[in-house]
Amino acid sequence: MKIYLTLLSTIITSICALADSQKFAQDRAAILAMSGAFEVEFNFEETVSLDEGYKLKKPYLADAYELVEVAQDTGKSITLQHLLVVEGEDGPVVIKHWGQVWKYEDRRTLNYEGGNTWLPVTHSDADVEGTWTQFVTQIDESPRYKAFGAWVHTANTSIWTSRLSTRPLPRREYTKRNDYDLLMVTNRHVITPEGWVHQQENSKLVSREGKRKFLCMERGLNQYRRVSDENSKGGFKLARKKWDQTRTFWGQVRNCWDQVISDTDEPIRYALIVDGNRLMSEVNSMARKAEKGEAINQVAIREVLTKFLR
Repeated sequence: MKIYLTLLSTIITSICALADSQKFAQDRAAILAMSGAFEVEFNFEETVSLDEGYKLKKPYLADAYELVEVAQDTGKSITLQHLLVVEGEDGPVVIKHWGQVWKYEDRRTLNYEGGNTWLPVTHSDADVEGTWTQFVTQIDESPRYKAFGAWVHTANTSIWTSRLSTRPLPRREYTKRNDYDLLMVTNRHVITPEGWVHQQENSKLVSREGKRKFLCMERGLNQYRRVSDENSKGGFKLARKKWDQTRTFWGQVRNCWDQVISDTDEPIRYALIVDGNRLMSEVNSMARKAEKGEAINQVAIREVLTKFLR
């Protein structure tokens, strides 16, 4: 009887390990499916007013071409870099856009506290079992948000849903609005036959002077539809060239930020402007040098970040 139970336990353990391995492979395939060349539609619409007297703003609609490159793949960590392609007066223009860093069973996330401050949060092994964190970086690789969630593979699609997380105002609003301070968000990525969809359920939160209140709820739907290089009129080719010239540099910048975030349990904060200069401008200046073939010392990158950290 004892031998039978031992054998049964071994079989069950083997089956569970195989299922975990298959699920892990499906997770990785879903993340990697978000790479490629896409036509993107951005759609954000405020849906419900939550503050007396607040009037919903007009929907935000935009479209663009975007190249998503696999910047790094180590198995349990996959980094995707978005490169925006827009029309300029003399042809396509490439703008380094947001990045996605996916990590398997990662215990660290970030809460955005407002005031350009992020608080590291450590979770238990049990909480993160089978999950992936998605760490979204801004165009200079500084933090934007980081949350964890699980991929679910059902029928003919794969869906990742985050736990509720906080993040700063989006770029489409932070230069135009000052009536709220942060977003509370549930993030969802859905793999589709055409490409993938990024859904957001947002609540706009005022957090100041010791008071907190919601202004409204917002729905975001960004649709990524796979297209050929011809659609961008040479823009995707230009984006690949630009990324090949700068990917080593941006990898160094990511490494510096990783060190900043992993070395502390204290709040992480950086100033937007120091001595009249913006962090984004200084980092992009170094990126332009890297694009011309100049080697950038990682120590120099860390010195720039340190100057802005508070």
